[in-house]
Amino acid sequence: MVQAQNRPKEEVLPSMPKLQDVHARLTKKKKEKREMVRSFQDELRNNAHYMEILEKIETLKAEKKSIENEARGRDADTGKIEELKIDIQSDTILLADIALNMYVQQLPVEIVDDMNVKWAPVFKVSFKKD
Repeated sequence: MVQAQNRPKEEVLPSMPKLQDVHARLTKKKKEKREMVRSFQDELRNNAHYMEILEKIETLKAEKKSIENEARGRDADTGKIEELKIDIQSDTILLADIALNMYVQQLPVEIVDDMNVKWAPVFKVSFKKD
């Protein structure tokens, strides 16, 4: 039986790749994917039957939108729906801010809902251009 405790930590945990290297690899893969999707879309645009179906879809979408607008025009709750939408967005941002502050202060971050289900936060890091 081999004892794992005697091995140095360097062997168990490989070194993490550099941030710039991962970014370069990610950029290269995104470019390759974009080119493949563009090629696929060009192929579809050259298919006459596909283009006919797209035209029918656009006609049906316009008809659907017209029916929805008529229903909204008769419903007095349209303003309330928009108000709720804005409230939900602002509360979602507030919830994320509170959770992050609790995490930074090393407090437990957990929510228990009405059904007794525990929710844990998921933190995401993204980058934007300076």
